[in-house]
Amino acid sequence: MAIEVPSALVEFRKVQVTGGNSFVVSLPKSWVTDVGLKPKDAVAVVVQPDASLLIVPRKDIRETAKSEATLDLAQGLDKDTLLRHFISYYLAGYDTIRIGMGKADPSLRGFIREGIRRKLVGVEIIEETSAAILTQCLSGYIDLPLKKALERMAIIAAGMLTDSVGVLSRGGKAMAEEVIERDDEVDRFYHFLLRQLNIAVRDRSVIQEIGLSSTRDCLGYRLVLKSTERVADHAAGIAAEAENLQGLSDPAIQKVREITAMSRKVFDSSISALLRLDAKMAEEAIKRTTDVIQMEGKIGSEILSSRMSGSQVASIKLMLEDIRRAAEYGSDIAEIAIDLTVTEPQAV
Repeated sequence: MAIEVPSALVEFRKVQVTGGNSFVVSLPKSWVTDVGLKPKDAVAVVVQPDASLLIVPRKDIRETAKSEATLDLAQGLDKDTLLRHFISYYLAGYDTIRIGMGKADPSLRGFIREGIRRKLVGVEIIEETSAAILTQCLSGYIDLPLKKALERMAIIAAGMLTDSVGVLSRGGKAMAEEVIERDDEVDRFYHFLLRQLNIAVRDRSVIQEIGLSSTRDCLGYRLVLKSTERVADHAAGIAAEAENLQGLSDPAIQKVREITAMSRKVFDSSISALLRLDAKMAEEAIKRTTDVIQMEGKIGSEILSSRMSGSQVASIKLMLEDIRRAAEYGSDIAEIAIDLTVTEPQAV
């Protein structure tokens, strides 16, 4: 793999063979002097994801220090702002996050625990006193690598799409709420995977560990995660509107089911194309998005031609828009899949 390096920094050295099966390269004297190496000192040789080698004096190899962030309620943060700031530190890759409670309302502790449980993966409360709560954020990317976690996230979002339409015929408030609650699970995966990508961009050695090959992949998957999270948001919106449309005619319900199945097919195919890096499958998914858009206009006029109240008309329009937008986000994922099938240009 070609590595792009400024010419002023390049110094070529020949690879030599010693002992018949060992390859050696001499180190630049100026570098050896600068880092304070002496004969028989050891250096660490670390293979990088881009096939280059990182050479570090052994004395400079040390355990990475744990990073800690602190949130202080004395700064006047309300509970929603506190949770947003906590998530920001989590996404940034901090190992521990300390929350200074001060004289905060005791009920805030329950809100923090519930917010962490609903929104984040791998966060444990390891210490709690009257003055503070200390949480530890586990990396988790070894046990649950990025692509596997994305696949699970997509399965939940796709299931939400299908079940959201089921509210029309056999649901009601309870079923709608159950679909909407699953959006929290998608958010948990979204935050967990975004944290992995943020850490990988900062530490190149993590890129391969999470199952990717370059920082370009990190950017592409960052966009995929957001699109998948938005599909789940639209599915929750469909369920909410479906609750207002109890009593819709069977033919109308069937039409909504059909367009939703088409939208889900676009999304499922796009995720599969991404994970397989299959450009042909991605192109087919993009073409099917046009079919969803055309069907939206067709069945919208057919359903709305029947006698409906003003609130039902609004709900139908919003529902069909959510179904279309889910397909369009799937199409966005397919475009990223195509982009990632193209190899990066080699340095001259």
